[in-house]
Amino acid sequence: MAQPQQTLAKRYAYKLLANVASIPVYLTMEAILPRALGPKAYGDYSFATNMFQQFTGFLDMGTSTCFYNALSRRQQEFGLVSFYLRATALMLVVTMLSSGLAFVPVLGDWLLPGVPAWIVPLAALWAFLTWWGRVLRSMNDALGVTVSSEMVRTAVNLGSVAVLAGLFWAGWLNMGVLFAQQYATLLLLAAGFGLVLRGCWQKPDFTLDREARRAYTREFWTYSSPLFVQALASTVFLVAERWLLQTFEGSVQQGFFALSQKVGIACFLFVSAMTPLVMRELSIAYGNKDLKEMGRLLDRFAPLLFTVAGYFSCFTAVEAPAVVAIFGGAQYAAAIVPVQIMALYPVHQGYGQLAGAVFYSMGRTRTMRNIAVTEYCIGFCMSWLLLAPASHFGFGLGATGLAIKTVLLQFVSVNFMLWVGSRMIPMHFWRNVAHQAGALAFLVGAAWLCRTGTMAMGLGDATAIVRFFVSGVLYSCIVGGGVLLFPPLAGLTRADLTGLATRALGRLRRNR
Repeated sequence: MAQPQQTLAKRYAYKLLANVASIPVYLTMEAILPRALGPKAYGDYSFATNMFQQFTGFLDMGTSTCFYNALSRRQQEFGLVSFYLRATALMLVVTMLSSGLAFVPVLGDWLLPGVPAWIVPLAALWAFLTWWGRVLRSMNDALGVTVSSEMVRTAVNLGSVAVLAGLFWAGWLNMGVLFAQQYATLLLLAAGFGLVLRGCWQKPDFTLDREARRAYTREFWTYSSPLFVQALASTVFLVAERWLLQTFEGSVQQGFFALSQKVGIACFLFVSAMTPLVMRELSIAYGNKDLKEMGRLLDRFAPLLFTVAGYFSCFTAVEAPAVVAIFGGAQYAAAIVPVQIMALYPVHQGYGQLAGAVFYSMGRTRTMRNIAVTEYCIGFCMSWLLLAPASHFGFGLGATGLAIKTVLLQFVSVNFMLWVGSRMIPMHFWRNVAHQAGALAFLVGAAWLCRTGTMAMGLGDATAIVRFFVSGVLYSCIVGGGVLLFPPLAGLTRADLTGLATRALGRLRRNR
């Protein structure tokens, strides 16, 4: 018997709570790894794992998105799951065989300059297991059993970071031990997600006849084949820009950029709770041919996600010296500027995912491909210009240059996608652009005021931890007050706030 569906509000609440619980877990982990490994080894780890994350993304080629959308609409069709398991097994074999290239003389040194070859197959397996965990989690979202899935994720992540911290304090944490700990975590997550899915089908049958295999192959091919060029371009150009950084600047600058990336990811955790759920609703709305509802969902949730991400990103950018001191320590002092820039990356990430969801749910993969390929080509040219030394007609900016390229290009490409999306569904493009400008100005101004004020009060310099936390409390009060006085800052209305307050009071009374 299929499990009962959970409401969007309940699923978001549990995803949000799980992400709230994962924030200290994530921050603890990312404060441990850079310190335990040091800039060079951390750069090697980041470069190798990133390369295979891009490679698994190429092998995915949009099939996981096709699988998610199809399963959201046809939840009792277990044949979809059976077919995709076969595709997953093939992907694992190809990934591991590809990692063997690192051991080929000359070729291995050229592909991963300065990175020990023994790290490469470990990074390949890590990338595959990470990808597979995301697929299983998306299956839970597609089938509406998010609550149980997020409970599993929270429990496993809490246990994982406790083990990681224990290894660090015992002095046992090195590259090999780190990979072993990561494998254990990812396998436990996969097993937990799999257990949650057990009751979703009455009689799961893993067999597929020839006709069913052909039908599913045609469905996935029709959806994903236009994305081949996009997936290839994504892999080549995104790997190439990290390769340029590794070749021109080495593993230490790679480590600085990796730290800035991790800080950006931490800022995106709250937003990442909501995006897959809204994407699911967009897919369902398109399945019902309700374009008006798709536009309403974007106008309703995109500004809210932007403000939530901006709340964390703007404060982090302004307080980058303290953030670097917490995450990496004195040996990462040169990473302050890249962290300031990459902290702003998440503000448009939610917009980008929702805009992309419009194209994917409507099957407009060719349009998405054309936009993405153009973006990658421009991005590579920018990367060369900003990373290459003067002798190669560049500025040699290292991690700072790659951060500038990443944030600037995303700002332009996401807003272009929103504009194209507004031509397909009834959404308010210019109102969203105006909200971006207003919200960012308010949030950056509030963060700067709190930083300046706490330093003037004599609570410490820019890296003082106590001053940083006091500044965060004041910043939260200012932002919260601003939203209460002017709800459109968060993409809300006065009626939205009244409704939230009424529901909260009602639950408090019921719990007495």
